[in-house]
Amino acid sequence: MAEISKERILIDAMQITGGKPTAERAEELAGMLNRLIEALDKAAADVPFEAEPADMQAALDQLAGD
Repeated sequence: MAEISKERILIDAMQITGGKPTAERAEELAGMLNRLIEALDKAAADVPFEAEPADMQAALDQLAGD
């Protein structure tokens, strides 16, 4: 998995908001996003995602705990 870098946060923040966070805040945000992506990858690892919309809904329901 490619990690989100501090530099990526600074670039995207400038494009989205017109400003940029401090380098320390960008590092913190990158860390949080990388942990979130890792957790989502782990949670979805055993969930089969199919091309059919009905199967996708079942997979999303399984992830949601329904």
